[in-house]
Amino acid sequence: MIVRFSPANMCIILAQIAVGIAALAMLALAPPAHGAMLLVPLMSDAPAARLARDSHALLLEQGPAGSLVVLGDRQTLFWPLLRAGVLAVAAPVPLCGEASDVLA
Repeated sequence: MIVRFSPANMCIILAQIAVGIAALAMLALAPPAHGAMLLVPLMSDAPAARLARDSHALLLEQGPAGSLVVLGDRQTLFWPLLRAGVLAVAAPVPLCGEASDVLA
């Protein structure tokens, strides 16, 4: 049995797949309520380190591509950093190392 999709139906199916992939990526990279976060500057002059220190976050180490790994609270970090052009995401182990490696 051969199933044929019209171009309109194919666009709808592809849009649903794209939304599903985007939702999974957002869940995987959502910053934790408290813990290690990766601060990714969206602009080259974003003051990520200063804002993190002002929010009482502990700077742990330099992350990949100019980012910072910090230990802090999402509630105090996320919106002030986003307004300044810094995106706070979960610190994935393959990019940032184990939590014990970071704190040692």
